[in-house]
Amino acid sequence: MKSLKFIAMLFSLSAILSASPAVMGGITYHFGGSSSDALKGAGATIKVLSTGKDKKPVVAAGVSYYPWASDSKKFGLDISAGYTVKHSAVMGGWDFLQKQPTVSLGYNKEINAKGSEFGDDIQDARCKK
Repeated sequence: MKSLKFIAMLFSLSAILSASPAVMGGITYHFGGSSSDALKGAGATIKVLSTGKDKKPVVAAGVSYYPWASDSKKFGLDISAGYTVKHSAVMGGWDFLQKQPTVSLGYNKEINAKGSEFGDDIQDARCKK
């Protein structure tokens, strides 16, 4: 079962990195705790999304921090799927460290490698005397 989870995570990461990826920061909540400890499921998340384009379905992988959780369960590692709207994303997924389903909401920004000062061409630096 662990190898299946690893293969799913690897497949998701390869799909994310082959597209025009985006980075998302936001809030997350994992389900499965008791109703008296509802705040323990809330946290902050950072994810890499498959795309940052508006009104598109996305897959993502990310890490989460749950500040109100018990000491042994403060971090999470998840794979999610969702939808982008106006530089934001809504997602649902599975947290492998918490072993519970999650929902996330946050702001995303597309990573634009084409806007760098160097082009896609090979750089040639020659010194002439």
